[in-house]
Amino acid sequence: MRKAAGWKKAMASLVSASTLFSCTITGTMNFSTVTAADGANYAEALAMSLYFFDANECGTEVDDNCLTWRGNCHTYDAEASLDSAANLSSSEKAMIKEANGGSNTVDVSGGYHDAGDHIKFNVTMGFAASSLAMSYYMNPGAYEKANCEGHFREVLKKTCDYLMKTTYLDNSGNVYAVCATVANSADHDVTWEPPENQTYDRPTYWLTASYNNSVTTATMASALAGTAYVFKDVDAEYSAKCMKYSKALYDFAKKYPDMQDTTSGLYRLTDTYIDDLALAEVWFYINGEGSLPTYKPTANGCYNGQYYDYHLYCWDKVWSGYATLMYYITGDQAFANEMQFELNNKGGVPTNKYNAAGWGASRYNCALQMVALGLAKGDANSTYALGAKYQTDYLLGNNQKSTSFLLGYGNTWPQQVHHRAANSQKTGMTHVLYGALVGGPTDSDCTYTDYWDQYQSTEPALDYNACFALACAGLVNLYGGDASELDDIIKNAPEIDENYKFDGEEQPQPSTETTETTGDEKLKGDVNNDGVVNVTDVVCLGRYLVKAELTEDVDTSDFNYDVNDDGKINVFDLVAVRRILIEQ
Repeated sequence: MRKAAGWKKAMASLVSASTLFSCTITGTMNFSTVTAADGANYAEALAMSLYFFDANECGTEVDDNCLTWRGNCHTYDAEASLDSAANLSSSEKAMIKEANGGSNTVDVSGGYHDAGDHIKFNVTMGFAASSLAMSYYMNPGAYEKANCEGHFREVLKKTCDYLMKTTYLDNSGNVYAVCATVANSADHDVTWEPPENQTYDRPTYWLTASYNNSVTTATMASALAGTAYVFKDVDAEYSAKCMKYSKALYDFAKKYPDMQDTTSGLYRLTDTYIDDLALAEVWFYINGEGSLPTYKPTANGCYNGQYYDYHLYCWDKVWSGYATLMYYITGDQAFANEMQFELNNKGGVPTNKYNAAGWGASRYNCALQMVALGLAKGDANSTYALGAKYQTDYLLGNNQKSTSFLLGYGNTWPQQVHHRAANSQKTGMTHVLYGALVGGPTDSDCTYTDYWDQYQSTEPALDYNACFALACAGLVNLYGGDASELDDIIKNAPEIDENYKFDGEEQPQPSTETTETTGDEKLKGDVNNDGVVNVTDVVCLGRYLVKAELTEDVDTSDFNYDVNDDGKINVFDLVAVRRILIEQ
């Protein structure tokens, strides 16, 4: 996370809103390399989508992120008073005070604002991080192909740094308190203004053994375990730290099952948290830290007796994400059946009609795409994959309005976005909110009112962009794309500092071609010995590991499972295959 001092940060405030409006609405700036008729440029869209997280960053280090127009905000979160902390007993406050060296304040600065407002929720931050990690795991090499892995890792690290900062462990490594929310619904009553200008009181809301929300704490566990996997082969120490906190939060969620509200009713977390525990367990297994979860769908819509209402993947309901991940790992048809049922129940991903429903319809649309792409199993010509492609193309501009609902992508995008930082005057975008996915059309006729107060459609949010990544990363691997032209967009965008360097950005963009061999030569990473190293080898090895866990008698003679040649076949061989794919 390195940033060269550039002139853009200082000059950003001098760029007029009228100039920016003209640049984005006239269609004079289109650097996409693939036309809507041919399909969207998925690599470019995936890379661009990460900039929304930078726009929503909070704290004392925002000055140093990649955007020129954002600055430090809510810096006083670094000294939040324990006197006004909600849901803490006097003894719990005393423990936190002792952990802070006797100070009566806590540092809850950092993290990301939830949406177009400035509240920070650990549940939506956790959901976003877990989803981003899923997009990385199930689509090996997608972020490398989009030339944005450094940016991707930076977003995950800033998220998980915050989740760990707000989690308090005792001397035995057990959780005793979590600051789950900073600010509340009163944020919506504050004058509409950028976060840099705000000084209003931001209370903190806590979870403890006597006042827990297991959805929140289990979701945080998934986020940290997923991030541990992402960093496993690049920063083992940070990966281990994430796993330490993940296990502690999982144990806390399971030991003190409760569903107390800490979101001022803004997120209606249900009494179903078993799905969140199950998802965390999958991540433990992926990291080699636990056994394969036993939750399995049955014909009556239950997981081990836990009713599943077929609600789409979101911050509160993650069974379909769990099923998709388990199907990717095991190939068990029971999960495929469940995924198919959900598609049928929610209108699927047709190839000729946009599927829109509910508040923030684009989020649910992308969630369905995740399920469909999981069923496609890497077949770009399958109905599932082509349906997901059509839906994303629609969101990216191949629609009746020729408008992209991912801001900054294509020729034209919405101008009256419900976002206090980027649209501070309510009269048009003060700054282009690059990478933000708004709620989008409410029906297949592309009904969309471009007005800031229509927040059901015009507001972006962390979970929207996270679900978009689940869909778009899959499409990158299936249909490709070219993110190289993004450099031109950045150079022409006053909002983005072209001198900023993300971790690992200096590395050359990898080739999208597979490595092949001829004759009897043994190809490193070619698990199934078909002469090619690709995603199939990752899947093959993963399914072997599942079978080996369940059955003692497993034949290894026909396949090259020991990829790292250490005499063992385990999750580290999966890491080795991934590294080979990245290096290609």
